[in-house]
Amino acid sequence: MTTTEPDAAVSYDVVILGSHLATGLLATVLAKQDLRVLIVGSPDDPVLPSGDSTVPYTTAVLHLLAERFDVPEIASFAHFEDLPDAVRRTSGIKKSLAFLHHTAGRRHDPAHAVQFHVPGEHSEWHLYRPDVDEYARELAVRYGASVLPERVASTEVRLAPEAVHLTFGSGRTATARFVVDACGQESPLRAATADGDPRPLLLRSKMMHAHLRGVRTFEECSRLADYHRATTWSRGTVHHLFDGGWIQVVDFRNHHDAANDLCSVTVGLDHDRFDDLPADPDAAFQALVAPFPSLAEQFASATATKGWTTSPNWQHRAAVTHGPRWFAMERSACRTDEFLSRDVTMTAEMVHALGAALPRALRDEPATGAVLAEVVAFQDALIEFNDQILAAARTAAGSFPLWNAYSRVWLLWQILAHLSLKRATNDALAAGTWDPVERFADGGLWFRTPDGLRQLLDWFFEVFARVRAGGLRQAEAADMIFRELRRARFVPPLYRFGDPGARYYHFTMPRRLLMVAWVMTVAPADFKRLLTKDNVTGRRDDAPAPNRGRVPVENGRAHDVGRADGPAAGAPGVTQPGRR
Repeated sequence: MTTTEPDAAVSYDVVILGSHLATGLLATVLAKQDLRVLIVGSPDDPVLPSGDSTVPYTTAVLHLLAERFDVPEIASFAHFEDLPDAVRRTSGIKKSLAFLHHTAGRRHDPAHAVQFHVPGEHSEWHLYRPDVDEYARELAVRYGASVLPERVASTEVRLAPEAVHLTFGSGRTATARFVVDACGQESPLRAATADGDPRPLLLRSKMMHAHLRGVRTFEECSRLADYHRATTWSRGTVHHLFDGGWIQVVDFRNHHDAANDLCSVTVGLDHDRFDDLPADPDAAFQALVAPFPSLAEQFASATATKGWTTSPNWQHRAAVTHGPRWFAMERSACRTDEFLSRDVTMTAEMVHALGAALPRALRDEPATGAVLAEVVAFQDALIEFNDQILAAARTAAGSFPLWNAYSRVWLLWQILAHLSLKRATNDALAAGTWDPVERFADGGLWFRTPDGLRQLLDWFFEVFARVRAGGLRQAEAADMIFRELRRARFVPPLYRFGDPGARYYHFTMPRRLLMVAWVMTVAPADFKRLLTKDNVTGRRDDAPAPNRGRVPVENGRAHDVGRADGPAAGAPGVTQPGRR
């Protein structure tokens, strides 16, 4: 990798603290816009755990980044087969998303399983972050960013009215117009800025994370035939759930080109429980899985390769995340449970928002505060939205019926968010403005979505708040959620989201054809709009596209941008030529 000794005589436009996926992507899109960018690594960069996998919505955000900032390589992060060989060999494929609920003292009950299969037109994957982070840095350098040669143990930041002055542990210095802080809780900006009491998060977790060798696949520990329509667990992400917590298993060994014998294992536990676990992390993990026979068998021979990252109180939220000439994002703004792929997804969302806003702010420095205020509010809204999703998940893990209901709403949100963002991106390209993908005031749903989704999520979060407060029993809450899914007109009936017995989601050809029929007949108009060809914006033939007329590329293939893709394109359950 090319590195640069910082030259104190040259002012960088942006210095980014932290060297990992988020900072590599941000540096790439800023350098593509002709900003002078320096990445400064921190010793904590390779230590912190991450979500380790993508979901369909993640890929939609990554494609937006590639299109908007004219960096087609970012689209390779969305599809496993498009990754560079070195990244693909050490990462894993993700053919399914499985949730297995466990009861202490009993082997796993096949009736307490839910599995969502990834449709063939998607290509989700497990991120082996050491190599993924390295590739993100290399991409930034390729587009003109500089990277400090070593990870800096200490950085002093002095904020001045005219510039930011940085002194690194070796005594070298640099000057910048702006600093983006993404190096974590030990950021030097915590000492350089006034800090107050952060707003509390709903979810509080004890966390453990490690790369383990010797993990047995779950199909080796239980007869796959007992699980009706289940497919091989290890070829996807597996979440083991129990009252008060979860264990996420991400396998890097699960394809024929694999050159990595590790699994990523992340544990999230209720902060107020499990206080009797041993202090030693290895002993604590074995004590945690011991009451669950199927888990004890799966991890009996597992060993952590470099030890565990642990914390008795993992959640952290900064009280102040911005000021004149600086902005804190990702792990410096908030550290929470890396469950359900939220870490990777929020990374892409914030790179999109800040990658667009920061060049505008630097072009008009007197207006910097106003330009970045929207991004600050957006990040706060994403944190709140994410916290509600994860807090509801922790509550739902208390019983299988409630988790069974929770997982349907989660999948519905993922499907509709993915389709809606694809449509909004095409609307933007057709209209010549990025406004359709900058509805940041709407928070977690920052683009147009079908009527009813936002209302459903608000109601859904209220249901879980009542359960947490003791005003609603878990079984009652599960029944209410399934009833609402059966009632809601915008929920595609062929998915059987409202049926507690429909626990395996395979998007077969009959389902695809039924989806097309539903879209073309009784589907609500705004849902139909997501999945049919129409004149999306009334764009004139000579209207400029916001990416300067470039033919968009998705997964390395050119495609039409003047309209949304064909019927239900990219939708689980709908056939289309090629992938999406």
